[in-house]
Amino acid sequence: MVTLTICGSARHRAAIHQTGRLLGDAGFVVLTPPLHRIDELTAGQPAEAKELAWKGATFAHLNRIVKADVVFIVNPDGYLGSSTTLELGYAVALGKLVGAMMPDANELARGVLFDLVLHCKEVDLAVAELTNRLSPMAGKWPRT
Repeated sequence: MVTLTICGSARHRAAIHQTGRLLGDAGFVVLTPPLHRIDELTAGQPAEAKELAWKGATFAHLNRIVKADVVFIVNPDGYLGSSTTLELGYAVALGKLVGAMMPDANELARGVLFDLVLHCKEVDLAVAELTNRLSPMAGKWPRT
C-alpha cells in the first residue's frame, strides 16, 4: 500500500482536502497537513501559546512526511509558500519521491527538486494522473 503525504499552502485548503479525499477513495493511505487556523485557535492567548501551537503543527506534519512513500504538493497555481518550501526540503533530504500539480511559479531552485510535475490545475485531473503513475505493488514512482 502506498502512503502519500500531501503538502501545500493553506491558501489551497479546499484543494488539499479534495485531493486527500480522492486519493483515499483511490485506495491510497493519505496523510494531510493539519491546516489548523492557529491564529483563531490561539486568539487571546499569550504569544508562547501561539508559538507552541505552530511548533506542534509543524512537527506533526514533518512526521507525516517521514511516514510517506510519496510527497505530493497541491499547488494548482504553482505557488509554494515558506512552509511548503520547508516541507519540500525535508522530503528531499529524506529521499522521498516528490510530485506536484504544477511547476513552481517563482523559484527554479525549488522546482528542480520535484521528481514529477503533472501540469494539472484541476484536482480531479491531477489525482487521476497521479493514480496512473503510482505503482501500488512496488510502492515506487514510475519515473517515465
